[in-house]
Amino acid sequence: MMSRYATSNILVKSNRFTAFLLAACFIAGLSAGGEFFVSPSAANDLRVELLPIEIDRRNPKRVEFDRLKLLGAFELSSKNSRFGGLSGLAIGADGKLYAVSDRGFWLSARMHLDPNGRLLNLADWKIARLLTPENKPVNNKLMTDAEALAQAPDGSFIVGFEHVHRLWRYRAPPGTFSSPAVPVSMPSEIFKAPRNGGLEAVSVLPDGRIFAIAEEFENPDGSLKAWLVDDARFAALSYHPESGFSVSDSAALKNGDVIVVERRHSLPVRFSVRLTLIKADHIRPGATLRGEELLRLEPPLHTDNFEGVAVMETGEGTMIFLVSDDNFFRLQRTLLFQFLLPKNGQ
Repeated sequence: MMSRYATSNILVKSNRFTAFLLAACFIAGLSAGGEFFVSPSAANDLRVELLPIEIDRRNPKRVEFDRLKLLGAFELSSKNSRFGGLSGLAIGADGKLYAVSDRGFWLSARMHLDPNGRLLNLADWKIARLLTPENKPVNNKLMTDAEALAQAPDGSFIVGFEHVHRLWRYRAPPGTFSSPAVPVSMPSEIFKAPRNGGLEAVSVLPDGRIFAIAEEFENPDGSLKAWLVDDARFAALSYHPESGFSVSDSAALKNGDVIVVERRHSLPVRFSVRLTLIKADHIRPGATLRGEELLRLEPPLHTDNFEGVAVMETGEGTMIFLVSDDNFFRLQRTLLFQFLLPKNGQ
């Protein structure tokens, strides 16, 4: 019979060996991107910090910016290497803030708002890979470049991709992250777009039609190609951004108006952004569109590479959320701005 001391010694060694194996697996998981040997719930959790910032450093108390009222401005940061590259933004039917990144990830967070709808904090962050129609994670670099996110009237999401130009539909919350993509029909013309200049702005109109604007795919007159997608029926139209600007996102209001984000980049790392409003009755087949300017932010104001916009309509007007894509580049940041477009300003 083995002595109690010998048995205890073997158990200690066994526990140490088990701990060693667990530590080795954890380190291997980190080197593989942090997703190996991690429970599904832990893998999806994300810690993000919000730091309040000033848009106008010369006038920190400024809240009026053209036709909009500033409600809040934050810099978002995380030590998680998967966080960043946010290129599309939407507010889900569950009231959460959703985003897609150009590395093929979903992100979501629960919004803490004050009684006036002002954003106070974002909590319970989740992150997960977008899924293909075959229900597999999107991993191929040519397939991960999600650039646009829009919510449809039924609560489902439409995601627009570049490089391999396409639109994919995902289920409404709460099943979004586990939803395999459903391909959406697109006009064959989009496949002629530059690899990095395709479906940058996508919104869904109240009647369910998808309104998409290309980033760099131009018509002979210099306007950007755009389409209305209605099931398998397509209608062409065009959008004229301001000279020097390109389109980076859009969001539809309940009345059919569409807010468009235009951005401009100048060296070394300087960005300008415009928000324009297209009236619903102008969005029709064959139309040439130019938006009414709502907002313009340029240096020395606090700006970055704004690529995502989401809207939330309230009794006071339309809340507009803008997010920037940091391109995983240390000289850029992930900024989140919240503005109000008052009812009398629409």
